[in-house]
Amino acid sequence: MEWTLIAFVVTVVLVASTAQTLVGFGFALIAVPFFVAVLDVKDTVALTTLLGLVNTSLVARHAWRHVPWRTVSWMLAGSLVGMPIGLAVLLFAPEDALRLGVGASTLVMAAALASGVRLGDSSIGRELGVGLLSGVLNTSTSMNGPPVVLYLQGLEHPPQSFRGGLAVFFTAVSLLTLVAFLATGVVTLFAAGLAAAALPAVFAGSFAGHALLQRVDPVLFRRLVFALLVAAALSAVGSSIARMMG
Repeated sequence: MEWTLIAFVVTVVLVASTAQTLVGFGFALIAVPFFVAVLDVKDTVALTTLLGLVNTSLVARHAWRHVPWRTVSWMLAGSLVGMPIGLAVLLFAPEDALRLGVGASTLVMAAALASGVRLGDSSIGRELGVGLLSGVLNTSTSMNGPPVVLYLQGLEHPPQSFRGGLAVFFTAVSLLTLVAFLATGVVTLFAAGLAAAALPAVFAGSFAGHALLQRVDPVLFRRLVFALLVAAALSAVGSSIARMMG
């Protein structure tokens, strides 16, 4: 394992973990487009799931008292239906198609988040649908956040409930996804080794995010995150198209 690769992964994880802790989401959205530029898609998804689980667990530890449990429970039920579909995509879709899908999905989801679009009022049907889509995205790309973020934004929960709901949902889904990945061989020794090397960066990012909560304008920070997402996604799309044409 090259030291330059480890340094790159650690840097990305530090930024992604800080963002996730500060605004409640963003770990996979930031990490996946960068990881997929240097790793194959399966290792990217496995690595992001392993590290994302640790990060969201740290956030949930501080925010679980404010979770909107009914909403989260129905979304989790929908995710259980969607996860096998996404896993089939990850296992059987061509590598270049997956790379292109990762880049395109990042662009679409970053645009949706930046626009502030709402997914409607609270209902069990919507919560199941949001959960299903999130489950598909989680096991195929590890980027399950945007549908859930958009839905919870529309419900206008207080910030603590918003962050708590996201953290508990992401933790539960990541744990279930990890079990599925271990059962199907998606998690390799290489991905596990990279995750172990980058684990301290998750804790450092979590500490930095909590320290910055009262010091950084969250609106400005989100804009910087979106700009980073777009740059990473364009890179992923461009490299995927070049691979497919070359």
